[in-house]
Amino acid sequence: MANILYPASTGHVTDDKYSALVEPNLFAGNVFQPGISFTAKYQLGPAGQIFVHKPSIDVISATAPGADFSDVINQDTLITIILNKQYNRSRKIYGATAASVAYPIAAAELELATREIKEAWNLTAATELMETTSILVADNLLTVLAADTVYDSIVTSRQELVEAKANPDTLLVTPQTYSLLLQSDEFQRTGVIGDSAVANGVVGRVAGMNVFEYANLDTAAVDGQTIGGITWASGDLMEYIMYDHDAFSIVTSIDLVRVIDSHTFNGTLAQVEIVSGFKLTNPSRALIKIHDTSAS
Repeated sequence: MANILYPASTGHVTDDKYSALVEPNLFAGNVFQPGISFTAKYQLGPAGQIFVHKPSIDVISATAPGADFSDVINQDTLITIILNKQYNRSRKIYGATAASVAYPIAAAELELATREIKEAWNLTAATELMETTSILVADNLLTVLAADTVYDSIVTSRQELVEAKANPDTLLVTPQTYSLLLQSDEFQRTGVIGDSAVANGVVGRVAGMNVFEYANLDTAAVDGQTIGGITWASGDLMEYIMYDHDAFSIVTSIDLVRVIDSHTFNGTLAQVEIVSGFKLTNPSRALIKIHDTSAS
């Protein structure tokens, strides 16, 4: 860009200077939070994989008073959580560059590396959740959600999970589904709550569940993979995932964030590394709503 004369045509040439501010990059939200949208209760220490015991249960019927105990053996099963996903990022910062810019480049590069890792980590979490075999699927695969049907669909899905003896408390939605919720009469006709949804664009909770808008939710559905019993293809639409957060486990064995001097060039490295395992430990405690174009 050419230097500028001020005043124009007759004045002095101004010097160029770069702002100390850095334009933020665009990232999808960090929707998976421990204790809120997943559980880290199996985070026990160093391990390559974790085995979790799942006891079996029986349905108990009433007997006459004074009846003897009925002894049974209920075999348990093992659920395996494999720590098999690694994410690492190392961003170079040359010494000459660090000395020549006005902003704290090391902090900026470390923050960007962290956010890049979080982006990939959240995307994997969503993919692992929706690709779980035997996850429940909403019945209305042929219909696309609309503003006048989205709330009823969510309530029906919640009923299905509760009847399966789950406790749904988390709802991940695409931006499109989130927009439909904001347009829904259920949120625009309820006084103070409706006024807040319209004014702030925040749904917050629906039918007792925390709502998380995730820009990459549909992206997490990989073409060619089996999702909800169908082979996912371009044009299929992921609309929401509803689940009990305590049934979705994420275990992390390495969580490293550092800035270190480089041994191969004059400068430093902003490095982030995470190793995690993802597991929906009980598929009957999660449900997805999708639109299957192949069945239309």
